[in-house]
Amino acid sequence: IAPAASDGPIGFPGAGAVKAAGEWCAVKAPPTEWSLKSCPTAGEKIDVKVLAYNLYWWNLFDKHGGKGRSAGKLIARSAGSEGFDMMGFQECDDPWRVLKDAEAEGLRGGEYKVVRGGHALAIIYKTSRWSLLGKGEEDVGEDSKKQYYGKRGAQWLRAQERSNGRTVFFVNHHGPLPVSSGGDCTGSATSINIMRLIADNAHANDAIVLLGDFNAQPQSSRIKELNRRLHRVFSGTSMGGVDHIYSNCEARASGKNLGAGGSDHDALSADFRF
Repeated sequence: IAPAASDGPIGFPGAGAVKAAGEWCAVKAPPTEWSLKSCPTAGEKIDVKVLAYNLYWWNLFDKHGGKGRSAGKLIARSAGSEGFDMMGFQECDDPWRVLKDAEAEGLRGGEYKVVRGGHALAIIYKTSRWSLLGKGEEDVGEDSKKQYYGKRGAQWLRAQERSNGRTVFFVNHHGPLPVSSGGDCTGSATSINIMRLIADNAHANDAIVLLGDFNAQPQSSRIKELNRRLHRVFSGTSMGGVDHIYSNCEARASGKNLGAGGSDHDALSADFRF
């Protein structure tokens, strides 16, 4: 079922069984056949380049001082002449430092701005191309008591391309631990809460990108749930494949593993034509 055309948010059809019943993250599941797997149809095509990168902050930056701007080097080297449109970072205590390091290493593409979120999440987007229409964040899951650091969030922004008016809804997420665990607020409830956040804030003609370190491998309940609702465009290999990039449109989408740049995760990029 594709979302209906609308000038407002898509809307979330949560009317099914309750996932994580009795927990703060409890959410009603949407119909089994419901998904957002439909490409935007309005307007001319645009190319969009995104990055997902868990920076392993405590080790790469706090312990090793950034290893000679190694993450900045990776970002600048992989951005190309046009730069990244939107970048989502996890384990990122100081996104302004990350941007400064990347610019010092030759990041191109124009002017950038930081949108800092909670839970060490951060989005950096290209303000010379995109106008911010809205932003927000929400807790969507929580670590199991077996490996507990706290609640886990999803951070989003909605932006409009300045020259042709096309819109992108971009979501950055760092998922619950232990890796691939299920049940309560660590399992598929996390994924359904992410989809609810998207449907409640994205509009029907938005290009949607969801990315991050999900702390969930492809066989996990979280990823299987997301696979029903969005196209998984590309996945990494670190930790058994816990970093992913999703979209509502898989046509003319290509992903790339950029290497670690001093982190314990590989940075991932994707190029879209929406």
